[in-house]
Amino acid sequence: MINGIWLFMIIAGIFVFLLKGNSGEMIGVMGDSAQGSIELLIALTGIMAVWSGIMKICEKAGIVDFIAKLLALPMKVFFPGLERKNKRALGNIIMNISTNAMGLSNAATPFGIKAMEELQIINENKDRASDYMVTFLIINAACIQLLPTTVISIMAGLKSSNPTAIIGPTIVTTLIALTSGLISSIFLKRFYK
Repeated sequence: MINGIWLFMIIAGIFVFLLKGNSGEMIGVMGDSAQGSIELLIALTGIMAVWSGIMKICEKAGIVDFIAKLLALPMKVFFPGLERKNKRALGNIIMNISTNAMGLSNAATPFGIKAMEELQIINENKDRASDYMVTFLIINAACIQLLPTTVISIMAGLKSSNPTAIIGPTIVTTLIALTSGLISSIFLKRFYK
């Protein structure tokens, strides 16, 4: 579906350029876009390497584990009774969320997959997502980040005067997304039992 949408947008864009009679301008725009993309990619490679190193230091220093301990109590509220049913699932959920919070989304993915596998083990209806799964997906999709390293890297690569200005708005918007997602889940749960 997404591929079809992208294909439609590309073909529509080319058609509009040709319709306007600006085929020479279209070639120029394509060349400029390609050059800008490569320049941004090269800039991001260096910045991402630095942030990956900083995040690895945070991981080795135990900051991720500290955040996981802080998240243990709220996760017991979001996932009542899960610790009794499957302690490994709760542990993987906590590690997924804490690594996401530190901007280590690549490291968070395996924890998320393991959490879903463990949640499926205790799922009574294997054809439907359990309440635990839905709640985990909402929390994971909201992706609360204390340090949004990817966005900071992109802003720095585009030569922003203050790339870290995004930290506050990112925390606020992800908290709003989390709250609205959880409220929607509670409301819709009544209709889809």
